[in-house]
Amino acid sequence: MNRRHSRSFRGLHALIEHPPGRDRTVLQTQLELLGLKVTVHDSAAPSHDSIDILFFDADGEQAFESEEAHRDLGLPAVALIGSETPSRLQAMLARQPSAYLMKPIRSTGIYASLAIATHQYATLQAMRRKLASAEERLRSRRLLLAAMLQIMNQAQVGEAEAFRMLRRAAMSRRQTVEAVSAQILAGDFPVPRLLAG
Repeated sequence: MNRRHSRSFRGLHALIEHPPGRDRTVLQTQLELLGLKVTVHDSAAPSHDSIDILFFDADGEQAFESEEAHRDLGLPAVALIGSETPSRLQAMLARQPSAYLMKPIRSTGIYASLAIATHQYATLQAMRRKLASAEERLRSRRLLLAAMLQIMNQAQVGEAEAFRMLRRAAMSRRQTVEAVSAQILAGDFPVPRLLAG
């Protein structure tokens, strides 16, 4: 990997949720060599505030019992997998990991798991933002269309004239057409007032 494409994780804060033992020691040592601050916890920690990446034991009982195991953690997560039984894998997938490492943990593969997890998480977050934006635009268009239909019915005008009236009202009120549309549909800005002004 050339320097332009390498990624430094120096200064990030990693949390390892794993019982004491060789796997945790190897992982902690390698993360510290990569420049990460590392916190270790024997089982699911109560809070992930100030944590940049989580490494969690996919084989522990907390993978089944913790409420944390069944919601989006809000940060990149790497599953530490030793058992490939369907029930364990299902519990691990419920935590939506961004990457995984097979146990026994070796010094190789940890950097790759960090790179994959942070990249996958950033990609997923960008997709979620785009989806939220698209859903908001769709909601706004529905409001706009419903308001235009109300104007067309009450004012007996066509689509182009209804939009022109809506746009003029938005400009005069220094608001978006979507905001004025919502006010019309809520009854806060009656169509007769729109016609008058």
